[in-house]
Amino acid sequence: MVEFKIKVNKQQRLTYIPKAIVDAMGLEFNLVANRAAIIMYPKNTNLKDVCKSLEILLRDFEHAVEMEAAKE
Repeated sequence: MVEFKIKVNKQQRLTYIPKAIVDAMGLEFNLVANRAAIIMYPKNTNLKDVCKSLEILLRDFEHAVEMEAAKE
């Protein structure tokens, strides 16, 4: 899993999207958000593929939580 730190310019409300993200997602993508997270996926992506990717990410986050708990 790759993590990107994204900052938004406070005045202009613009951000730089790293080349690796644009290469993977293209220039048009969808965002779905709630209070704690945002899901971003390329326009016209099959939602079954998005769900599979989310399952993989969720397992990776759960593994990271377990590793952090083991350190304590």
